[in-house]
Amino acid sequence: MEKREQISLVEKAKNGDAQSFIKLCEAYQVVLYNSAYKLLLNNEDVADCLQETEIRAWQKIPNIKNEAAFNSWIFRIMINIAKDILKKRVETVEFEESYMSTKENSYKRFNLEEEFNKLPDRYKIPIILHYYAGFNINEIAEQLNLSKNTVKTRLARGRLKLKLFLEGEENG
Repeated sequence: MEKREQISLVEKAKNGDAQSFIKLCEAYQVVLYNSAYKLLLNNEDVADCLQETEIRAWQKIPNIKNEAAFNSWIFRIMINIAKDILKKRVETVEFEESYMSTKENSYKRFNLEEEFNKLPDRYKIPIILHYYAGFNINEIAEQLNLSKNTVKTRLARGRLKLKLFLEGEENG
């Protein structure tokens, strides 16, 4: 979507035009879904996350300050909701991970998605935003409320951890 069109739609949505808001959501639907799925790994949770994202975005769109940054703004909302969902199910995830790492996995097979999902969220979220959603370091820093150096460090450490996972040397 062109920035000029996006700005126009955001301005209309801020004034209560639901059709403009729907067009904005449709423009980012696929990348939001795929990014949420990379974080949540569960279609039901993704559906809940995206529904809540759209509801909150609709409620808060009158407060958006920079119409040209709608994509960053809605991603920030989605990430915060995904984090809330992950917090609620952290015990279940830890149990499943410990159960899945038993003797069933006695042979080594490297599945990038499985190894990626072993990364802590502090590394996984910046990697998804940078490599999958296409945000630059500055945008990620703004969305996650971190310094640029922290984002760079987390990207580097996340890549290193993923490399170690894939090499079977999970030492840290």
